[in-house]
Amino acid sequence: MKISEAYDRVKDIDWETSYITEEQKTVETTKFHLDGVKPNDPFKTFVREYCEQELEKDDRHYALLEAASRLNTGEPDGRWMEGMKFGLSNLVGVEYAAARAMGRMARTVAPVELRQGYMMQMLDEMRHSNLEMNVIRHHMRSWKDPVGFDVAAKAGACSVGSGIFRSMVEDLITSDPVETSIGLQVFVETAYTNLFFVGLSAHASAHGDDMLASTLLTIQSDEARHMANGWATLSTLMQDDRNIPLIQDAMDKWSWRIHTSFGMGNMLFGDYFVRQRTESAKEMTMRWVFDDFYGGFYQKLEKFGIKPPPHLDDMISDLDWMSHSAAIYIFGAWPTFFHRYDGLNDDDFEWFEKKYPGFYEHFGPFWEAYNICKDPEEGRLILKEMGGLPNFCQVCQRPTIFPRPDITKERARKFGDQTFIFCSDGCESIFTKEPHHYVGYKNFYDLYEGMELSEVIKTLGFVRDDGNTLMAQPELEPKRMWTLDDIRSVDYVVQRPPVPPIKP
Repeated sequence: MKISEAYDRVKDIDWETSYITEEQKTVETTKFHLDGVKPNDPFKTFVREYCEQELEKDDRHYALLEAASRLNTGEPDGRWMEGMKFGLSNLVGVEYAAARAMGRMARTVAPVELRQGYMMQMLDEMRHSNLEMNVIRHHMRSWKDPVGFDVAAKAGACSVGSGIFRSMVEDLITSDPVETSIGLQVFVETAYTNLFFVGLSAHASAHGDDMLASTLLTIQSDEARHMANGWATLSTLMQDDRNIPLIQDAMDKWSWRIHTSFGMGNMLFGDYFVRQRTESAKEMTMRWVFDDFYGGFYQKLEKFGIKPPPHLDDMISDLDWMSHSAAIYIFGAWPTFFHRYDGLNDDDFEWFEKKYPGFYEHFGPFWEAYNICKDPEEGRLILKEMGGLPNFCQVCQRPTIFPRPDITKERARKFGDQTFIFCSDGCESIFTKEPHHYVGYKNFYDLYEGMELSEVIKTLGFVRDDGNTLMAQPELEPKRMWTLDDIRSVDYVVQRPPVPPIKP
């Protein structure tokens, strides 16, 4: 029997219920129209075959990790390893949310061909979470300062920087289930997969982190299936003309949402947590995201009536300054994190000025101030010197300093009896279309306004075992570590900045 015939026979054994209706099988409803469509199944893979493939990949991967840990080929780069405390704390949560999203899709979409792909992807995402937790476990046991790796899961749920990624995944898993598929499979896993898995694994290898490099590569082997799932979903939806405006709205929204979260995170790590650089994060993003995805994949959709994202020009122009604006936020707020930082040196300045002309003019003063505020004996805290944290966007939870602090697009508007702040046209337009989806988000000020900074740090739990020394430090090898006592002596109280002009 041919595999296609065997596959069709298995599909015929789909679950037919006698005690509930067909509609009651789908736990959640969707605004998209799926009745009468003929889905495209890109793989025709049996669950047994899928499990065998994944087991083989795991056997190879864990054998490689075991060999690498025994050989101990040398100490990884400190800038990279400390940055991974923050990076991995967010990545695991994104993978777990993706598993939940695919579970929703499998329980919402009727065609068995699509459900099969979603179910396998759900298992993939759980595998990825476990793989990444295993990397955290390894680094916690082997890195010279494991503090920060040991709180990764908790930190991903409460740190101020992680709010950007939490807002992304919470938006994904609470949107319409089919819209979730578009956001995840089309944008995260098609548009940004090469930038993340190829780019980040290359950085990991260049900085001696063989564990993460191998992990990302074995995950990348699953991403091809996820991209195919995304195209199968889109091609199925586009068979019904009623879905075209719904797809357009979802594509417009998620092109911007992923740009301001996952895209920004990729650029931050590609520019600021590496020492061995070749391409800039801007160059990699232009090539893999805007040339390949928006210049290639997106064009296939034009014949169905799908138009380019309305904020595409802003997304491209943002690349000039996005990583740098994100960096001064992350570095400026260092006490509220849980890893060591490595400020820029002369080599970094020269490289950034070459790749981003005008860099030093716009960001040099911050780094000069940062470098003289690292010693606790001086009693100067960069967070206080820069005037405190900025406002945060109600939709994406980014600070409102983008694309660059001196040309910010911050604005405010009223909804009901509340005032909400946004970082951009893109986020404001998303809020306008479904405000009730975002009014409940709480930002840093909602939680900690009026608190003295050392109390905030204690509340977050980012203190070492002695109960006084901070997990985070503004440099890799400080002469003396900052403590809660040092923070208290600075006398910094969290205060919300003024509200920008309110739009009528």
